[in-house]
Amino acid sequence: RRLTSMRRAASSNSLSRANGLESKQRTAFATSDVLEQNLGRPGDPFYHNPDDHHDEIGDPRFTDPETGHIFQNQQDLILWELLQGNRKYVKWLQNHMQRRVDNGGDVLSHNGHADLGDLGALSTAQLKQVGYLQQIEEERLGVGGGPLRPTRPKALTIACARSFAPMDHIFGTDARALMSVRVAGYTCSAADSVIGSVEFALAEKAPPVLIVVGNARNDIVSTAVRSVIASRGLNIAVPVDAEIDHNFRADLEGSALLRLVLPSAHDALQRLPGGTYDQLVDLACRMNVWRTIETLLTSSKNISEAATDGTLRVVGAFFDVMSGSVQMMGQHPSHSELIKLTPSGDVVRTAEEKPVPAEEAATMLYSGNKRYSNGRGGFNQLSGDEKLLKQLSEGGQNPVAVIVGCADSRAPIEMLFDMRPGDLFVLRNAGNTCASNKGSLIGSAEYSITHLRTKVLVITGHTKCGAVTAAVEAVHNNIDLSSVAGSIGTLLADIIDAAKKAVATIPNATVVEQVQLATKFNVFNTIKKLIQYSDIVYTGVKVEELQLIGAVYNIFSGEIEWLGEHPEIEKLCGREMPMHRWNSTPYNTVQSWDNKSGRSARAVNAIRMMEDGNTRFVTGRWHYKSPTGLDVTPSVIVLGGSEYRVPIEDLFDVDPGRIIVQRVLGSVAGMQERTAFSSIEYSIARWAPPVLLVLVESSSPIIEAAIKQLRGQYLPLAPIRVVLNHVMVSALRAVQQAEKNSTLTSAGQELLITQLATELNCLYSMELLLKSKVVRERVLSGELELHAAIMDSGTGKVRFFGEHPRQMEIMRAAELRAKTYSTGLSATLPREDWGCPFEPLGDDDPALVLPNVDSQSSSPQKSRRGKFATV
Repeated sequence: RRLTSMRRAASSNSLSRANGLESKQRTAFATSDVLEQNLGRPGDPFYHNPDDHHDEIGDPRFTDPETGHIFQNQQDLILWELLQGNRKYVKWLQNHMQRRVDNGGDVLSHNGHADLGDLGALSTAQLKQVGYLQQIEEERLGVGGGPLRPTRPKALTIACARSFAPMDHIFGTDARALMSVRVAGYTCSAADSVIGSVEFALAEKAPPVLIVVGNARNDIVSTAVRSVIASRGLNIAVPVDAEIDHNFRADLEGSALLRLVLPSAHDALQRLPGGTYDQLVDLACRMNVWRTIETLLTSSKNISEAATDGTLRVVGAFFDVMSGSVQMMGQHPSHSELIKLTPSGDVVRTAEEKPVPAEEAATMLYSGNKRYSNGRGGFNQLSGDEKLLKQLSEGGQNPVAVIVGCADSRAPIEMLFDMRPGDLFVLRNAGNTCASNKGSLIGSAEYSITHLRTKVLVITGHTKCGAVTAAVEAVHNNIDLSSVAGSIGTLLADIIDAAKKAVATIPNATVVEQVQLATKFNVFNTIKKLIQYSDIVYTGVKVEELQLIGAVYNIFSGEIEWLGEHPEIEKLCGREMPMHRWNSTPYNTVQSWDNKSGRSARAVNAIRMMEDGNTRFVTGRWHYKSPTGLDVTPSVIVLGGSEYRVPIEDLFDVDPGRIIVQRVLGSVAGMQERTAFSSIEYSIARWAPPVLLVLVESSSPIIEAAIKQLRGQYLPLAPIRVVLNHVMVSALRAVQQAEKNSTLTSAGQELLITQLATELNCLYSMELLLKSKVVRERVLSGELELHAAIMDSGTGKVRFFGEHPRQMEIMRAAELRAKTYSTGLSATLPREDWGCPFEPLGDDDPALVLPNVDSQSSSPQKSRRGKFATV
């Protein structure tokens, strides 16, 4: 009666508090046994008695079909179903382990599959049937289930890359019911690819529940606890097997991932000062769930607003890797206060932000101009947001690009690129030219490159340029520029060479046509002068750290014609530039690249394990597996996408725990020193697997979104842009290449763009990873191999492509940059002493080549801590 009275008295807004869901009031975590006793009965937090006829009548949409229980809202029903599924999973796991004991380790049934017996209605069992991936793909495209009944996931989960079991297994649900983002330590930071993946999922599928799933004995959290114990000099016994290896400790120095998790370890020590090591680790793992939820609510406007209006419930959960049980932790203890701190809908770039790679900066400019020319601009407005204005004024500047443009009033730089204050470092003069000696324009560009860490420099001419027109007319009229009054003659002297070349190239053309050609020649002349007269620019271009790109703005249409890098860039820098050739040459899709099957014996065995498992999956012979022990060493790291919902452990039919699964939108590697990138580096340093597999999907919604951005779609919020900027690098190259093929139909062109963008996105993630010192050292020593693979969205068939075809050149360039800029970005290389790209590094440094690993040997030639192996 008291419970009934409480429910009748409570309003719908305060229902969660009346039912005991407010985490602030929950002082202890419910165990699996307590949940078993209470859930589904009168008095449990989720139960609604259908006989209670008051202001909230049971809605059949929120009725459990198995029990007939009626819930107040869809979110309660979803949490109930997930907990019911976990209870079945725990029961199955217990029976599974008992049968293993009874049968001497053999738990397979007569048909070769795991005996699901007591698993009952666990829908994952149905996924053994071939073709369910095709159903997912058809529903995504609005074919199978129809456009009016699209597949909407029940929940989105953020879990650890090493959580020992896929989320749909743990919660006993259909793979289509969950979307998963997985990263080491189930953590995130503001505007990173983890939050970007969550926001994209919310925008595309709008799952009503977001669950941050922590797990016991989490490795990175345990490492953080050990680090805090050591830094404080505490007398707490740490198990011998938990001691940090010296080499591993060296790799952890400055780890962005460890910095994100350390606050949870400090909280645990503060709350439990006399606790044992195991108790501190357990508490820190739980505190890290709260920290991640706090970051989500205070960093993402979309998540915060959805949590405020009730369309999204953000809760924590804790997975016991030993028993398989999940404990629901509810909402953040300070949930009501956190949602009052509505974050800004956007961000501005400040000095503390990481520099944007040149390729991604260029795509930001390209897409920005497409928005502007299509009438969808306006991103450059800060809209009076005081938070952003304060950040902009006090946080320093960190522009993504240097723009050398014309002073013409009809060519407003920030507007035509649809960029906001703080994004561009703009230098303007009449004719967008560079004087034939060192001056303020070169000095200003050098300042942005060396102090603001800008990686791309765009020289932007424009149509109807008065300075270029005057120079062409001076050529026609044979005017002596020294006789021109003031400094105008000096200015035109910097453009006259381009004008003479244009007139000589097309002497019979109209003046308008000659001016158009002279405008392009003038852009390339400015690029050439910047390289010739600036040692800093010269060095940056030569080591492929800096890109100089030409462009011409059409003042009538608003569109920019992109000219690319200087056609004689290698001649200007005095060296072959393999990566420049790779990026500027049309990409040909191939069936495989180098070393498809692996070089070392460990890599060969790991890839064979994955290939065989995927064959079993596709043919419906895969096994539902229980988690492996904590002492199992993973043999593969898979960097996959969060947009496809099939568990990667199932896709390759491997024991959970034998592979590390990182899942973020688009299979992006992310930026160095950010969450996703640091997660991969941590996993490599911690477990030393022989293979890192970058797995992309043949038909990905993030590829589609990137292509739309390049065609001028409205700009999404900052976290999603972090992912899109990465994917747009490959999408832009695909679009530009496909559009040059005039023999294709429009449908054929779109299919080609998708295929090219997918493969190139996989390669770009590999290129970024190979720039990491942690990755590079192990690849060069033979301990690690990076391989690419593409999953067919309809069938689940995975094609393995091998290593990056330019892997050696990428690592050489990365080593060269590291050595060149070891003293800072102001370092320069002497022009006269550098005819060969790698000789000046020193006679004591052997050439960088991959070790000739014997495929029959399980160990590399050289330790990663020694000199790079040579052949």
